[in-house]
Amino acid sequence: MPIFNNNHAILECRRTPWDEKIFNFPCAEITNFQVESEAAGIEVLFQFEQWAEIEQLKFAYGRFQPTRLVKQLVHHAGFYFAEASYRLRHYKLKNTQAFDKLIRSGPSLEKAKESDYEALRTIMADDFKHGRIHEDPWVDSKASSHRNRNWLNDLVAQLNEIYVYRLKDEIIGLHIQRSENQKVCLVLTGVKSSHALLGVSLWAEVLKLNRLRSVCELYTIISIANIPIINLYRLFEFQFEELLVGFHKRWDQPSTTT
Repeated sequence: MPIFNNNHAILECRRTPWDEKIFNFPCAEITNFQVESEAAGIEVLFQFEQWAEIEQLKFAYGRFQPTRLVKQLVHHAGFYFAEASYRLRHYKLKNTQAFDKLIRSGPSLEKAKESDYEALRTIMADDFKHGRIHEDPWVDSKASSHRNRNWLNDLVAQLNEIYVYRLKDEIIGLHIQRSENQKVCLVLTGVKSSHALLGVSLWAEVLKLNRLRSVCELYTIISIANIPIINLYRLFEFQFEELLVGFHKRWDQPSTTT
């Protein structure tokens, strides 16, 4: 993973082969950009630009803290605003028993089998319309959906826990999470749009699943444009910790500066 730094700024980035499968050109993500002064930030962004030229990048993205300096620097480096998200956490799972009453009888949360994967891919492609790629105004919506469909393969390969939310014989939703000691990252959770009213029940099941495992903390990132999901996390008393702004860059578009 390339790292560009000096005494007052650091930028870390990586190639994103999961994007390249869809777009058919080199892509990258800036995974960390911290800056204390304008000159330092300009220097590491210039180093990133040199690396991008060597790698022949056509598309890059990153989520950053919404400081005036960061926004100014990435804008002048040719990035455009694409989306924004909240980082959320829940520290008090042991106090969530009251939410068990929201679990509906009928649907069940089960470990996914390989035979379930195609149904999950379809839900991810057809029913999930938020996120940094879907909300980019310059990315075709069909490509964004195709990226979501392919994402499941990577999540399985990375050994995430994959669950289906099943109603009778129909898969109506999914939940994917990753455990890190006593903390759990909620990677992706949701139901088909046709069963949206069962979303509350699914999230209540997820809380119960992790409470019974004595998990200490849940955390996730959600799009601020997804108002129904924001309201769900508020209902379940997640803490809104941080706002992140998503900026993207396309090298086939003219930069705002030289």
